[in-house]
Amino acid sequence: MFEELRAIQRDFGYLPSEQLKQLAEKIRVPISQIHAVASFYPHFHLSPPPKVDVRVCADMSCHLRQSDHVRSALDSAFQGTDPKEISIRDVSCLGRCDQAPAMMLNDKIYSGVNSREAVSTVQDVLAGQPLPENHSNDERMLVASDPYNGSGQYAVVRRFVETRNWQEIIAALKAAGLRGMGGAGFPTSSKWELVRNAISSPKYIVCNADESEPGTIKDRGIMENVPYLVIEGMITAGLVTGARQGILYIRHEYEHPREVLQKEIDRCYSQGLLGSRILGSDLAFDLEIFVSPGGYICGEESALLEAIEGKRAERVTSLHSRLPTVCGTSPLSLIMSKLSVWRP
Repeated sequence: MFEELRAIQRDFGYLPSEQLKQLAEKIRVPISQIHAVASFYPHFHLSPPPKVDVRVCADMSCHLRQSDHVRSALDSAFQGTDPKEISIRDVSCLGRCDQAPAMMLNDKIYSGVNSREAVSTVQDVLAGQPLPENHSNDERMLVASDPYNGSGQYAVVRRFVETRNWQEIIAALKAAGLRGMGGAGFPTSSKWELVRNAISSPKYIVCNADESEPGTIKDRGIMENVPYLVIEGMITAGLVTGARQGILYIRHEYEHPREVLQKEIDRCYSQGLLGSRILGSDLAFDLEIFVSPGGYICGEESALLEAIEGKRAERVTSLHSRLPTVCGTSPLSLIMSKLSVWRP
């Protein structure tokens, strides 16, 4: 449903009721269900939005870099402008804490902006000029915890295809004492082992890359700089647990990390590391990226799964009856899982 809604919004700038009626007929769901979903997520518009929608990050990292000055300059420069032309408001973390302050303009994020640049850019867009490119610092950084150091990648997957020894990997995870990144600190080895032993099928591996807390830019750095570790972590988790499908759930604002990860996924398919016959074996694992339709609650596990299924991202109090079996983790957990089973 989400891709259909995104396509409509790209064409019309919002979701006209007539188009939603046609979509309901096309996918054979009640129009009320489509409205319930579309109205839940902040990135969908049920009425025409202003010509220019400006959102200035007001969370701690950006605030410390004077994002409030940027907001004040915008408010002063466009005071009295028709609300149909422009909307200026605060927004929570845009995931650019390392390049603060950040501003979103018509769904495009600009990092390291100052008051003068912000006002000038908005004036240009109001005058009909296209959105400019963001010249933020996208220089690739070295990751000290990368065991491959640029070569010999996917060694763990290659080894597993040869040995099929999933017990060895579970034992290594237990010995490492690796735990999830959530508040519960659930042991990663227990999670993988539970899914491995689950009778129900199909099974899924879900990577939660919907970090939205102020200051949580660690996952973006991992995805942009060592995407192969994230992808190998997912493939390894899939092969160990018996899952044949992986879903990498990434936040709406992470356009560049999504492009980097998609390029790496494509490379894995071309090299036989993903697909129906991994490295010529009878093992299979497919992986796709799911772009979040937005919403802070989507970082919570059960709400995230609801969104993947095309529903409102509302927290589910119990997942015990949920089928199929799902194993969720985060990019940081995946990279640490990768390191814990790596043997030079």
